[in-house]
Parts: sequence; structure tokens; C-alpha cells
Amino acid sequence: MDKIFSARLDEAVLAEMDHVTHQHHMTKKKFLEEAIRRLAESMAQKDVWAETRGAWKRKESAAAIVKEIKSSWQKNYSRHHRP
Repeated sequence: MDKIFSARLDEAVLAEMDHVTHQHHMTKKKFLEEAIRRLAESMAQKDVWAETRGAWKRKESAAAIVKEIKSSWQKNYSRHHRP
């Protein structure tokens, strides 16, 4: 079942879509569906682990960062909840 979708698009993008769809004798619906599918497929193929490998290469240890965060949170908490 088809659903109606509405979006505000840049005029230059719409002009480009009109040009491409006219040149390739295809409907705008088919063009948009194919473009969305291709983009979604290319995004799904990314290897998240390869992209984030080495993300924790920092001078401080994880324990030191956790300690700093807890201390900051405790300061803020005690500021609003005085005994």
C-alpha cells in the first residue's frame, strides 16, 4: 500500500529531479523510492566496529574519566540537595 509523504525540498534539488526523471523516462515516485533504497543500503553496509576502533585512545584511563564524571555529578547534586 502506498502512503502519502510530504517534504519541503530545495528548488535546485527538485529541478535536478525533474531533469533526471524526464531524461530517463521514469516517474518521480520511482526515482525517490530507488534513491532512498540505495542510500539506506549503502548506510547499512558500514562496519561500525571498523569505524570506532581506537576510539578510546586517550591520555586518561577510563577509571579516571568515570571518577571525574561522578565527582562532577555529586557537586551538582549536592548544590541542589543540601542537607
